[in-house]
Amino acid sequence: MDWINILQNKKQTFLWSNKTPEREIIDTILGEVHRHCPSKQNNVPYKIEVLDWSDEARRNKIFEDTWCDEDDITDRRNPQVLAPYLFIFTARGIDLSPDENSYAQLEIGLVAMFIALSATNHGLNYGFCACNHNSEILLSLGVGYADPDYVSPKKGKFYNPLLQKRVWLTSSDEQKPDKSEYIKFD
Repeated sequence: MDWINILQNKKQTFLWSNKTPEREIIDTILGEVHRHCPSKQNNVPYKIEVLDWSDEARRNKIFEDTWCDEDDITDRRNPQVLAPYLFIFTARGIDLSPDENSYAQLEIGLVAMFIALSATNHGLNYGFCACNHNSEILLSLGVGYADPDYVSPKKGKFYNPLLQKRVWLTSSDEQKPDKSEYIKFD
């Protein structure tokens, strides 16, 4: 896929298809990360753990530890972490002092976007989640195929393992500000 197609096809999603990507695609993405993702001084101050659904209890606990609006059992939480594959980013080889934590978070942002674009290149979708009560998890990135019926945050249901039923995904219509509000050229 060329760059324009990647940009036009990238799609953050909250709802996932039942179809699981082939493990070889995930391995390819991780190989691309290792060989091509930039890292300041090649320090790589993060760890990436990739989870599938072989440990369902752990995956459900990660979902339970997310929050969105109300942080109680009825909160929709973040179904991005219910993806077929979940990339968990934690700090590696640094203390979590504010300066070091900022450095790790910056690098995690770089590698997470790299993974999202690589996933798009391989025909997959992604969903970012940073709302997690587990202080070791700095970012989560779900990867898989989007539910083909998913149109927007106001249209779709997902299976909530805490409530053990399908619930509507509800979200505000958050929009980027106008380009002139955050990009300046001097």
